[in-house]
Amino acid sequence: MTSTVSRCFFILLICCSSRGLNVFPNLEDVAKNARVVINDIVSLIEEDQCRSDLLTLADGIDKLDLWAMKMIDANGKWNPAFLLGNIKSLGSYEECVSIHQSTPYIKGKYCLANVHLSSNDEKIDSLLEIATQKRRNREITMNRTNMPVPDLLPSMALIQFGICVPSTCSIADVQKAFGYILSKEKSANGEAQIESCYTNDAVPLSSGDLAFIGCVAIIAGLVFLSSVIETKFGVKEDAGFAYSCLMAFSLPTNWRKLFVISHHPGALKSLDGVRVLSTLWVVAGHKIIFTLQEPWANKCFQVKSLEKLANMPFTNNMPSVDTFFLMSGMLRSYNLLKEFQGNRFRFFTDVARRYLRLTPVYALVIAFYATLLTRLGSGPRWEKFVTEPGEACDANWKNNLLYINSYVHNNKHCMIQTWYLASDMQLFLVSPLVVYALWKKPTTGKLILFLLAAIPICFTAWYTYIFEVLPTYLLNNSDEKLISYQRDVHITTHHRMAPYVVGLALGYILYVKKNLHLSLMSVISGWLMCLLTLYVVVFGAFNIVQYDHEYDPVESALYASLHRIAWAFAVGWLIFACNNERGGWITKILSLNVFQPLSKISYCIYLSHYVILMVGTARIKTPLFADDYALIHSLAGDFIISIIVATVLYLSVEAPLFEITRLIFSTPKNVTKKKEN
Repeated sequence: MTSTVSRCFFILLICCSSRGLNVFPNLEDVAKNARVVINDIVSLIEEDQCRSDLLTLADGIDKLDLWAMKMIDANGKWNPAFLLGNIKSLGSYEECVSIHQSTPYIKGKYCLANVHLSSNDEKIDSLLEIATQKRRNREITMNRTNMPVPDLLPSMALIQFGICVPSTCSIADVQKAFGYILSKEKSANGEAQIESCYTNDAVPLSSGDLAFIGCVAIIAGLVFLSSVIETKFGVKEDAGFAYSCLMAFSLPTNWRKLFVISHHPGALKSLDGVRVLSTLWVVAGHKIIFTLQEPWANKCFQVKSLEKLANMPFTNNMPSVDTFFLMSGMLRSYNLLKEFQGNRFRFFTDVARRYLRLTPVYALVIAFYATLLTRLGSGPRWEKFVTEPGEACDANWKNNLLYINSYVHNNKHCMIQTWYLASDMQLFLVSPLVVYALWKKPTTGKLILFLLAAIPICFTAWYTYIFEVLPTYLLNNSDEKLISYQRDVHITTHHRMAPYVVGLALGYILYVKKNLHLSLMSVISGWLMCLLTLYVVVFGAFNIVQYDHEYDPVESALYASLHRIAWAFAVGWLIFACNNERGGWITKILSLNVFQPLSKISYCIYLSHYVILMVGTARIKTPLFADDYALIHSLAGDFIISIIVATVLYLSVEAPLFEITRLIFSTPKNVTKKKEN
């Protein structure tokens, strides 16, 4: 199978002969093979300059010119451990794009080719099945131009080759040449598609780039000016609205606010800990999805990891978002009841405050995606993981700022993780109707809550059973089913609203049943049910996620419809018990002081962590060998970088704008209130 392809890609780095193992190939053989290949493909090339440069390349190889040998050396070659899943032969990206020869004038262009291989030979085909982890017929390996953005699908069967050619060759030229090479293979059938090509040419700053840089410069100037004023003159009281808005950007003040530890008598206990741990779980879950697409030398490791029960919190991590739905619904209900009781509810004021609380830092991150994100680095898959998501934000940012991106996206998602913000905002807008009914007519309100929880459960069960939709993100299924699950279930509000409804009920209970006395038996029973439910939701899907598990529509419908609300009830009990002094050591852990500053930056972690994971995956230029230690080490680094970036965003954007929003909606008396030290 590999004889022709090996010759075409100059697999001569290590040669065996009767004299033993030779470290270097016979350079004359390399030159001879290269000229044969180039002569074969030159006639297919339409661009005159490309043909000329290819012939110049052949001459350079004959003369053993360094630039020509680099261009040959930079091509992808069959990797060792192919049968372990090492199927991405990326070549040397840096070596290729760094080629810049003045005489003759030649520049390197790196192209990445997607290859789908099959064979009529059963033995060869079985080897291909092993190498692609039996996903060759489940993944979309060809015609990938209309893939969702970002692409969250596992990449375990997509064979890829890095190709280094003169920069004058177009994608169409490279496609024809590579297709011709594959057509020469007699023992296997190959199809190829060029995914992307890169050169080292500098791209000038666009008007959008300059506008974003200007915006960041203004923010930095405000932070610097306000910090200098506070350092030299202190903070003046009763100095007016404009002065207060300026001083909202003061770094010393915001730094103190970040690390101040407060214990308000009416605060809901354990929320900081639950919020922080859930945020880190979200980051870990997204990290796992990205690792499924990274070029590993042992892709089989990911399949084997499914067989370990201890890995289930990482394998089955989707309930992490349901915790946020629960907490959001609980806080919304709790605060609305206080406003109704004090006759302080103002719908449009609430919406405006909420919008201004979430949107400024959100908009800044979107602007970064649409402008400077693509300049953070480079790599063989930079276009797929970085450029395309940035272009999606450039095209669809309005959907995000209108909080409708969970439904309106055209399969091109800007900041895919923010579907939750859209769903949460939609539920935020309609929740006053439900909570008002609870406050005014509790019996009617409870009936409405029951119906609002039952409808998504029943609809999800029906939808999953009828259309055979996945119950969660499953590696053992086809790309088409994973796309359908992501688009039609995972990000849609009507499928995900049940935990929010449970949160509304929990907020009502916490408000009307303050300091509720619970018997010892009730506490023990509650905690046993809570822990058992948490275990069943996460670990109970062990058989479902196994690689050889056959899809069962009844099993899938039951798990899909019940696991989210079950998780919400369990976490709801945890919050309820901790708030009523029935959490013991769990309350102490979740109420640790360290969680308070991390909780304050959790929103910025949520907004920024995805770009860190994107860049981390896109910059990989050679296959990695993965094991548990490598993954934990990488995840720990992502946590730390996310926390650092989030802290900068919080201090410079979120905290100042939060204070300005407070000033806008405060009464004149509160505007002049002395600032907290």
